[in-house]
Amino acid sequence: MPILSDKGHILVVDDEEAIVTIVRDVLTRAGYNTLAALSAEEALDVYSLNPVDVVLTDVRMGGMDGFELMRHLKLLDKDLNIIVMTGYDSYDTVLQALQSGAYDYMQKPLDNHTELLATIDRACSNARLVKENAKLIKELAGSHAKLSEANRSLVEVNHRLKKMASTDSLTLLYNRRYFDQVVKRELSRRNRYNLALSMVMLDIDNFKEINDTYGHEAGDDALKKVAEVISNSARTSDIVARYGGEEFGVVLPQTEPVNALIFAERTRAAIESESFYVTNEEQIKLTVSLGVAGANPGTIAIDPKSLITAADKALYAAKNEGRNRYVCAPPFGSDEEDHFKAA
Repeated sequence: MPILSDKGHILVVDDEEAIVTIVRDVLTRAGYNTLAALSAEEALDVYSLNPVDVVLTDVRMGGMDGFELMRHLKLLDKDLNIIVMTGYDSYDTVLQALQSGAYDYMQKPLDNHTELLATIDRACSNARLVKENAKLIKELAGSHAKLSEANRSLVEVNHRLKKMASTDSLTLLYNRRYFDQVVKRELSRRNRYNLALSMVMLDIDNFKEINDTYGHEAGDDALKKVAEVISNSARTSDIVARYGGEEFGVVLPQTEPVNALIFAERTRAAIESESFYVTNEEQIKLTVSLGVAGANPGTIAIDPKSLITAADKALYAAKNEGRNRYVCAPPFGSDEEDHFKAA
């Protein structure tokens, strides 16, 4: 009889058997106990008969889809960590997944096994902390004398939970989920008080070549190096996040787009001047492309999707113009904005 690991029990759900096999193999070799289901209906049966810490599910499946599966599972356990796998990496799909109760999401194909394991590690750690939290609360009911000490422990656990839920495990920057919340919050403040606000989207140039040539460990080191440089370039009031893959996002409150260009150029130059080791002896240079978007004080109200789309479009323009540069979208409400949207 095999000895079960205590790292965690993962249920993998996808109607493509090849994906299930690959993901299970990666997780099993990493020490996880894995279960599999080829449909949402089968997943509910497996879940009812086995201990499960984390569910990793596809969104689009024949029969019941991933969103409906999440609703059923959340009725059974509101604290269950569910990670969505999707080939539809659109803002609306990701937002729907998070609003439906997903702990996190990953884009298929899941080629980056390091990122897959990091996401699973974070989710299992979160699940363990939630169980510790629940156990602590239960113990509190029968031990009034320990209430003060237990409350301090509970605050610490909840703080760790909150931090884990908003942090990218590799770069230690904020993650996309928290970034989206910040964008919504800061835009609400900006629109209410007629303030300036800018956003910078940044992408590492030729990142795939680093992974292909030197391996994913070197790619991870590159991401951490760029994250460090961006953080050093930002003000304490700026919010820096890993948006996904090799892309980063920065929100600059009360900053007009023309001033955001100063931050963009400072960050681009700082990254270009850095070198890092990809082997014990070999160093390489990194460059990035940046897209800037935002609004001046007293102009029209803007929504999160429009701001992110404008910054992304400016980023792609920088890529198309040769990389290692920035492009600024015309400020919202300006005469040039319509021309930029149509381009």
